[in-house]
Amino acid sequence: MSEPASPSPLLRPGVLLRAAAQLGLGIGLFAALVWWVSPSWEEIEGRIDIHVGWLLFGLTGSAMATVVGAARWKLLSETMGATELPYGVYFHYMAMTRLVSQVLPNLLVDLVGRGTALKHAGSDSKLGQLIAPVVPERLLDLLLPLTLFGWAVAIHIAKLPWDPWWSLAAVSVLFAALSVPLLRPAVRIALRLYGELRRLRKRDRSLPLPPMPQVGIGMSARIVLYSIVRYIGLLIQYWGSGAGFGVWLSALVLVSAVPLAQLAGLVGLTPGGLGVVEGGWVASLRQLGQDEATIVVYIAAARLMMSVNFGILTLCSWPWRRVRAQPNADSRLDASSPDAGE
Repeated sequence: MSEPASPSPLLRPGVLLRAAAQLGLGIGLFAALVWWVSPSWEEIEGRIDIHVGWLLFGLTGSAMATVVGAARWKLLSETMGATELPYGVYFHYMAMTRLVSQVLPNLLVDLVGRGTALKHAGSDSKLGQLIAPVVPERLLDLLLPLTLFGWAVAIHIAKLPWDPWWSLAAVSVLFAALSVPLLRPAVRIALRLYGELRRLRKRDRSLPLPPMPQVGIGMSARIVLYSIVRYIGLLIQYWGSGAGFGVWLSALVLVSAVPLAQLAGLVGLTPGGLGVVEGGWVASLRQLGQDEATIVVYIAAARLMMSVNFGILTLCSWPWRRVRAQPNADSRLDASSPDAGE
């Protein structure tokens, strides 16, 4: 039986007040950063050159990241025992939460908003069970850009005598090769830590720990592959967003700059990392030799198109937002047994 409906935790007055304060902080940081970096308005205006085709290319990157991100979310959720739901539900709420996280704190949207969304869509699972998959997702979304950031530092700052593209390929293969066997113990440690922190915050040692997923080598490989393809989708999104406004970053510059921006976004001080992600972009793009007008136009374009792209994907997937939960395998077996009608 479904749990009684209750107001979304995202709509509580205290949560909204903190979110408004964090949004104000993000806007202030963004404005201060633009003011600090900006050349004259004439230089910025002369740098902007709209190309709709490249903007659509960026949208395909957002769609690609959402397609595989939703598949990873569904796989992890149902592995941890959540109610089976159609893939479209996961796609819609993946896009929607990326849009909502532009005005609400990322961590809150991921840990509470996504679970609440699945319950709204028809899941009978407890909220804590729906939150648990976010932990391994966050773990992979931290480790991949962290690995690539190390590669970028080695190439551009340490100036190691490596071919950038061959070394990038080697680092990516090494990341995948190590992540697949290490994912299971890493997930168990991360979930245990999350459970203990939750007990500490609630001051209740009796709270159950999150369910530990049965992650074999095959499933680990799928999850890691989804994470890598999702990251490639984000690269396409960022490349298309910049080129759509006339900022033509080379492929090497883009691949080298994105990891620091992604890591900055995981800090979670402001909604969508507003002002913090841009700080990562400014630091990396300056190090990579980009001029001030290019940087200002790029960070504004990337921020704007993130909201536009995920807004479009949310609207296009709106009919999928609420679908009846599918019975799990045990339920179907029970229903088809000869004793089911007794």
